Amino acid sequence: MPSAPEPPSPRAAASPDKSPERIAGMFDAIAPRYDLLNHLLSAGIDKRWRAAAIRSLQLTGRETLIDVCAGTADVALASRPGAARVVGVDFSGAMLALGLQKVRAAGETSRIYLVRGDAMRLPVADRSADAVTVAFGIRNVQKPEIACAEMARALRPGGRLAILEFGVPRIPGIKPLYLWYFTHVLPRIGRAISGHGAAYSYLPASVGTFAPPAEFLATLRAAGFSDVRADPMTLGIVYLYTAVRA
Repeated sequence: MPSAPEPPSPRAAASPDKSPERIAGMFDAIAPRYDLLNHLLSAGIDKRWRAAAIRSLQLTGRETLIDVCAGTADVALASRPGAARVVGVDFSGAMLALGLQKVRAAGETSRIYLVRGDAMRLPVADRSADAVTVAFGIRNVQKPEIACAEMARALRPGGRLAILEFGVPRIPGIKPLYLWYFTHVLPRIGRAISGHGAAYSYLPASVGTFAPPAEFLATLRAAGFSDVRADPMTLGIVYLYTAVRA
């Protein structure tokens, strides 16, 4: 069985550069092949992950949803018919441009609005949302604790939060195989298809230095959330974090 070293803990390795300018530029560069690679590298399971996140929000069709780190609007589109209105926020102009094309093609322009902005300074009013989502973007934020506080600010009391983020499987036998794929195979595929080597080397580095579940749950509590949970999905490859605005 292929083996790989344990991923460095957040305190044992320096976090990659997550300045907004660098991250936005990186996603601008890979935007044309982003959706293809998401589906390819996850074997299509990414669609199920997003659907699970939307279900956790318990939407009734009347809510306003803010999708942070919206990318190409996959979560916003997956929220139909649950959310009455969706505001997608991302700081990559190229990703939002592709998302807008998808929104228009789906005939959803009256329901989904895409706005360029920073997760650490959300361009929304206090208590203006019933639900907030982040799909595989919180680890890319320079200061996740600020983004969490911003999401709490945007939510009405009782509003729900759903965050999808990569994790590291804890199951013996699965963990080394996954780490081998994630650190050696995935970057090569990503580089070959996107033509951007740094982005798909950044991915395992950003996951390896992101806060473990217990620590991230503490960050959510400190930001003003209650009923916080971290549910592993697909053998712990991904975690679904859920919480309620206190």
